[in-house]
Amino acid sequence: MNKKVSIIIVTWNAKEFLRQCLYSVYRETQEIAFEVFVVDNASSDGTVEMVEKEFPKVRLIKSDRNLGFARANNIALRPVLEEKSSDFILLLNSDAVIRDRAVERLASYLEQTPEAGAAGPALVLPDGKFQPGIGGFLPAARTGFHYFFFLFKLFPGRVKGLFIDQAFFAKKKKIARVEWLSGACLMLRRQAVEKIGLMNEDYFFYLDDIDWGKRMKEAGVAIHYFPEARVLHLHGVTYKKILKEANIRWLELLYHYVREERGVWEYRAFRFFSVCGFFLRLVIRAVPFALKRDESRRRKIREMSGFFVFSLRADISRTSPPKLQNL
Repeated sequence: MNKKVSIIIVTWNAKEFLRQCLYSVYRETQEIAFEVFVVDNASSDGTVEMVEKEFPKVRLIKSDRNLGFARANNIALRPVLEEKSSDFILLLNSDAVIRDRAVERLASYLEQTPEAGAAGPALVLPDGKFQPGIGGFLPAARTGFHYFFFLFKLFPGRVKGLFIDQAFFAKKKKIARVEWLSGACLMLRRQAVEKIGLMNEDYFFYLDDIDWGKRMKEAGVAIHYFPEARVLHLHGVTYKKILKEANIRWLELLYHYVREERGVWEYRAFRFFSVCGFFLRLVIRAVPFALKRDESRRRKIREMSGFFVFSLRADISRTSPPKLQNL
């Protein structure tokens, strides 16, 4: 394939994850021209030294402070857009591991599918399960209802939920047109980025992928979930070792987003659906835990309890909106 991909990886204190990621990129990408940008957000764990020593071909950009995900990506996106030497741009998390020529598969798919402006692969967790919440349709009362009451699982491909049932589409190798996909691994045509513009730097972390998806939809840029390409995502591991936080933060920002984008009444409906949905999920997870009490089930119960309590009690009118926030 006579095409070139610019791969952009933003990292922060994730040296070992980044090392795995970079080795996988060079190992699994052989049939297409590519370049790699690493934007380091002021890591203190030796990330910069590791990249300079082990990956001298990488275009390393060193920041003196943590700029967040969107702003750091934009630092690399600017020269890519100015140089115009690449056909595709891949945003890749430092905790992702490329498998089975995934970069080449995504590029080939976009080359053969002119109606698609962006595409993302199946994201698989270390335990072999498909990662939930990797993409779907823009947050609204309707998409929230479809997700929280499991309609997205009962009627996959027929209803539009906040998230898609990744396992359904991936196992059937069925392509889905969606309205947003996770920035953990997302490939776009360079022309699509030129059309929609850079990422919104008001979003420090979280919601940037949804915001970009909204702008793609408004610009008529189609986003496709392409499960024939698969990428290992060490998602849960990085939360424990690096971020040291639960996704309660993501939920809080999601509430803010719905209220700002859809209005107060639709936000209230979305919030009500989420309370019911988290309660249903808590009950469902309590049953296997009652039958067999192991640490894995205990952790899932604790996590879902946190979501339910937050959805029930949180007063987001007393917290700042999702813009201009950091970790």
